[in-house]
Formats: sequence, C-alpha cells, structure tokens
Amino acid sequence: DVMATRQTGFAMLFGGSVQEAHDFALIAQVATLKSRIPFLNIFDGFRTSHEIQKIDGISDETIQAMMPFDKVMEHRERALNPKNPVIRGTAQNPDLFFQARKAANLYFDQTPAIVQETMDEFYEHTGRKYSLFYYIGHPEAEKVIVLMGSGQGPVIETIETMVEQGEKVGALIIRLYRPFDMDYFIDKIPDTVKSIAVMD
Repeated sequence: DVMATRQTGFAMLFGGSVQEAHDFALIAQVATLKSRIPFLNIFDGFRTSHEIQKIDGISDETIQAMMPFDKVMEHRERALNPKNPVIRGTAQNPDLFFQARKAANLYFDQTPAIVQETMDEFYEHTGRKYSLFYYIGHPEAEKVIVLMGSGQGPVIETIETMVEQGEKVGALIIRLYRPFDMDYFIDKIPDTVKSIAVMD
C-alpha cells in the first residue's frame, strides 16, 4: 500500500520488526525535525502491527536527550501565524514553479546523512545499531537478496544457515527507501555478486 506514496515527497523508513517499528518512530521524529522532510515510519500491516513481541522500550530520558528542541521551535515558528503573515500557495508559471521544486532537492539530498547520524546517536543511547542499508551474509557473496520490511526475519535466518553450510549468499535489507542513497546502496553490495533477487 505504501508504494502509492513514493512520489509524495515523504521520506520512507521501513522497519522489519516490532522493535524496529518502535525505534524508528523516534528516529523518524528526530530526523524530520532536522531535515525538514516529512517522514513515514513504515511497518507491515498485520505481520508486524499485530505481532505480540517483547521489545526494549525507549526511556523518556533517551527521548528527551535526542529531541532537538531548537528544531521543534523552528518548526513551530514556520507555522501559519496571524502575527507573522506570509504568502503561500500563489499561482506560479512553470519557470518559477520548477525553481521551487529544484530548491526542495537540497533538503532531500542531505536527508540520508541526517538519518544515519540520527541512527548513530540512537545507538549511543540504546546500544541498538541501525543503518540505511544492512548487509548480512558471506563477504564474497555471489547471490544477494534485496528486501525491506518484515520478510527480513526469515531471510536473515536462512542466509545465516546457508553461509554456515559454505554457500556464498547474502541479503541487503533496505531501511531508508526514500530518499534512496544509491552510492550507499552500491557500497554495501559485495563486488563478487553475480545475481540479485529483489523481493516485493
């Protein structure tokens, strides 16, 4: 269902477990305030949303330590306010409209780095380490599965078993789907890979 939102301009962060859905709620909140890009914290309906699983909760102290309150105030100051009138939503010809669209790219271009910095800060507070893309498997894998969401659980277990049996396989888990950092993605795939399967 969320594929229908790809062109909305929202950043898309995918969790593959109940723990990740919980953790990514804070990561997305902090990253959206720092990047000024709206975020979707995505996890599978039913498979994750209805799963009963124990998690490590995030303490109020961690939330307070990570929350950029200066950015919260900046966000509030950008809201419509009769004391600070601004003009928004006026008619624009194609040339000006395109300039406005191009200006938004600067925010999108910096978002992956902001998300990774936020994940690194989260690790310092909780000990749970996340990255934009997560590779698991043989360092010289010839076959790699690329996927995101709750399918990662059984795939990770399978990859670990197959690697123990001597097979050169791996899996690349996508967490930040939009904006997609192609350089980071390619860097995570071993140079030895001959075939890639992309799971829908």
